[in-house]
This record gives sequence, C-alpha cells and structure tokens, in this order.
Amino acid sequence: MRDVRLFEREINLIVDEELRMAVKSYMEEATPDYFWTDGASSSGKYHPQFAQGIGGLVRHTKAVVMFAEELLRMSSYAYMRDEYKDYVIAACIIHDSAKYGVEGFDKAEYKNHARNASKAFFDYCTQVMDYLPHYLLLNAVESHMGQWSTDREDRPFTSVDRCVHMADYMASRSFIDIPSISEEWSEIACQWAVENHELPF
Repeated sequence: MRDVRLFEREINLIVDEELRMAVKSYMEEATPDYFWTDGASSSGKYHPQFAQGIGGLVRHTKAVVMFAEELLRMSSYAYMRDEYKDYVIAACIIHDSAKYGVEGFDKAEYKNHARNASKAFFDYCTQVMDYLPHYLLLNAVESHMGQWSTDREDRPFTSVDRCVHMADYMASRSFIDIPSISEEWSEIACQWAVENHELPF
C-alpha cells in the first residue's frame, strides 16, 4: 500500500513550498514498496509494539515527526531558524525511507540505511525535481542513528542533527504507544483498500 496521504499532516508541517513538494514527491514516487508495508524492526526487538507488523515503518516515521514537533517547542531548539525546523521535519520523514535498500528489500543494507536514505533523497531531488536539498537536511538523515552510527563521522553534530536523532531515539523506545497513529493508519489503509479493491498489503 503506497499512499502519501499517510504523511499529509507531517508533510504540511514543512513551510517551504519547494522542499515540501520535494519531500511529498519523493515519498510518493521513490520510496521502495517495503517501506509502506514492513515493520520498523525486522527482529521486533528495537521498536515499540505499535511500530511492528504491517505498516509499522510508516507508523514509526509518523511518531518520529511527532516527537520532533515536541522537541522544536523546547528552548533548546525553539531558537532555530524556520528553515532549519523545516530540515528537521523533512529529515524525520525521510530518515528510514531506505531502511532495507533503495530499490528492493535487502536486509544487509540496514547498516547503510542512513546514508542510503540521504543519497536517495538527494538523487531524486537533483535528477527528478531539479531541486538541491540543503546539506543540513542530508546530514541530519545520515546522522539519525546517533551513537549507533556505523561510521563516527556520521554522528550528530549540528542542532538539526541532534533534534532528528533524539526524535528517532524517543520514538523507538519499547514502552511508547501512540494509539492515534495506529488509528490513522488503519483508517487510511481501509480507504485505500476500498479505492483499489484489494487488501492494503
């Protein structure tokens, strides 16, 4: 089930129209099919229950944006320029878009998923949209794993990086539950099934 309506609220948080359209088009056209159907964790160990199962990666992504919104209200991040806040939201939407490979599912690509997502978004924007994404956004996607990044150079450095990493970290805690995200996913999945006359997975 590929339906960008699942991210309508999150994408509309991006103020800059050009970036907003780039993120929307990328999610709609360039994300691999598994992104829309698979759970957030292939092992089931490192994400909360609501991010498991069919559509779990979508629900996790929505949760990361939700936590980023809250962090951006705190004094530590509230001072950031509006365009930097846009980069935070965009990076949160994109961060796991290539979690198991850029085109098809390949579990071995998990270790490269942060860089893969950053590169996939850059390539799509520059080759399809004629849009050059800001390096702060790309770096925030690459560094979202924080201390668990494979390469030390991919650790968070800027305030944009740190905000994205913290949002992802909090949304990944096993004790988190966000029923409203599960309800929204179910509602749109049902709409999709009716419109397409098939199951949403």
